[in-house]
Amino acid sequence: MDADKLKDFAVYNFEKLIVVIVALLSGFLIYSGMGQPIITEKHDPDRLAQSATEVKRQVDDDHTDAIVNNPDAPREPKFDIAMEQQKFLQPIKSSLYQPGPWDLSKASKEKVRRKDPVLAKPEAVRTTGVIATLAYRSKDGTYALTDLEPADELEVVEAKPKRSSRRSRRNNMDMMMGGDDMMGMDMEMEMMMGGDDMMGMMGMESAGASGPIRKLAADKNLGITPKKTQSLITGDDQPPVPGIGLFIAGTAVIPHKQLIDAYQEALSYAAEYDPIKRDLPRYVSYQVQRADVTNKSIDQLTEDDWILRDSNDITIRNAAVYWSGFAPEIVPDDYRIPGVTMWIPPIVLDPYTDIATHPLVPMKSQRVLMAEQLEKEAEAIKAKASQTNLDDFEVDIAGGQTRSFGGGMDDMYGMDMDMGMDMGMDEGYDMMGMGGGMGGSRPANEGKPAEENPVDYKLLRFYDFAYIVGAPRQDKNAPQLRHSYVYRVRFAVNDPNFPKSPELQPKSKNLDPEAYKRYVTLSADAAQTQKRNYKRWSDWSDPSAPTALPQGDRAVFGSVKPIKPRVVMAGNRKIEIESEPPKAEVVASSFDPSLGVFVPTRMEATEGTVLSTEVESADVIDPITLEVKKTGAPKVIKSSATVIDVEGGAPLEIVDDETIVEPGMFLMIDSNGKLKVKDATEEQRFYRIQAFADERGL
Repeated sequence: MDADKLKDFAVYNFEKLIVVIVALLSGFLIYSGMGQPIITEKHDPDRLAQSATEVKRQVDDDHTDAIVNNPDAPREPKFDIAMEQQKFLQPIKSSLYQPGPWDLSKASKEKVRRKDPVLAKPEAVRTTGVIATLAYRSKDGTYALTDLEPADELEVVEAKPKRSSRRSRRNNMDMMMGGDDMMGMDMEMEMMMGGDDMMGMMGMESAGASGPIRKLAADKNLGITPKKTQSLITGDDQPPVPGIGLFIAGTAVIPHKQLIDAYQEALSYAAEYDPIKRDLPRYVSYQVQRADVTNKSIDQLTEDDWILRDSNDITIRNAAVYWSGFAPEIVPDDYRIPGVTMWIPPIVLDPYTDIATHPLVPMKSQRVLMAEQLEKEAEAIKAKASQTNLDDFEVDIAGGQTRSFGGGMDDMYGMDMDMGMDMGMDEGYDMMGMGGGMGGSRPANEGKPAEENPVDYKLLRFYDFAYIVGAPRQDKNAPQLRHSYVYRVRFAVNDPNFPKSPELQPKSKNLDPEAYKRYVTLSADAAQTQKRNYKRWSDWSDPSAPTALPQGDRAVFGSVKPIKPRVVMAGNRKIEIESEPPKAEVVASSFDPSLGVFVPTRMEATEGTVLSTEVESADVIDPITLEVKKTGAPKVIKSSATVIDVEGGAPLEIVDDETIVEPGMFLMIDSNGKLKVKDATEEQRFYRIQAFADERGL
């Protein structure tokens, strides 16, 4: 039979083959089963039930007599209580312990595990809208102000002769000093000895044959002095140019002392405590989020309303790419954190103290504050002791020598200062807690504070820029005019239980259970991504008060023009009647984006005056060279700020000179619709600078 026939046979008889196989298998199973023994013959259910009942009955029977009273096997105790008590009275050999059995540091390291310190959130977030001239980097140093012509000389106002006082008290002095002759001699001497300094005081500099060039005196520049920088990429020089700085600046405080205490509580008595390399708060980053509250309240905000607006990376990039340097730092080192207390933008001409400081951060270092406190205490002791007669007292100062205090408390205070100098100022401060401190010896790190005498707060400084000169494109989330915003901040520290450097990683067996859970998760992520998530973030701070970008105008008030109101008596009351409302000198300014500076103009203001006007030409200060230029074309000072009330200008009754008048007080509504009160005394310096008062002889 060939292969094809076998194949056809298998195909056509496949079902029959299956039936045959099943029949054979069934027959085999039946045959095997017939040879098996009957199970009920070997394991009868009734017989098994009877056996179980008999066993239960035997267990339930009382076997006490058979066990306790069995004479063949008497029960005798083998535990001697008296002998065991004697063992407890024997002293334990000290050799059984490890060396230094009373070293609490070693015992604590075995029992106390490392916890995660509690990170307090930042506090007291303050924000301020800012519009100012900033110094930016450039390629060639050209800007619009360089094309303007120097400003014309100002007309010097002749000083009015002072009116003689009603009580002539100067006659004798004038005769002794020579009156006007003496004053004239003084002026001549100053001109002879002052030279260029005298010209500088007048705000002028000589320019050879081309005539004088007006220039703002350096001490009247309340901002920075811009200098050229170098590109971080190519190394090329980048001369500074002025440009608009429109941003919201903010500050907050980090409760540093509270954080030190938290580290102390969580880690100082735990295993592997190392405050030098790892277990000290090391701030590494911060983040700032903003929410728009123009059309909603703070209580209505959700997490979706908050957007990231600043971090240390963002500010570092802006400073490295766009800013032409930084403003000088004014906060002491004690309260600053590198990378968190960010640099101050290069603001020119204008002061920047308000945006760079915080009310909770002192403006003096701890050392200075401590010295002042010690000086006050010494003065108090000196004042108290001066009330006692010390002439009859002597003290043993050294080697049996005595010193009398016949000179009073000055001698005692002098001796104290001498002793302090002999001991050394540094040792003195250490004794007060500024250095290593006093007390008995103890292990190097065990239980020791991570930082001696920490400050209460550290400063966090941030910015939210609406516009940056030179940026390739505008930020779609940049703050906008006429919008109100709130801000919140948080900071990050180098995680002490999962630090940036793997070499400093504590052993997992020394971690608290909660810290260990976090460590396991972070380790798994690091193994997968090859990056260590070492930043441990604090909670977000409470939102700041709402703030907004300022409008492009401002005003500073000078003195109120002297007035002499008519006085009438109504019974015992004296009533002053003004023939006309007081008038104040104001410098109103409007920011010109094309020039990158404020364009100022002097004007007179009284009740109801809107500080907006148009001038044919205005004098502006070049913030790079401090030269005074003139616009040469009409300029509009745009402002909706309105003066509501003006007070002051009346002669003071406490002096006889009628030219000395009451200082001005001004009530106004600014361009943002906020009510403000301004004091001419506080604004006097700014007004005189912007009004060129020294040049005009005022």
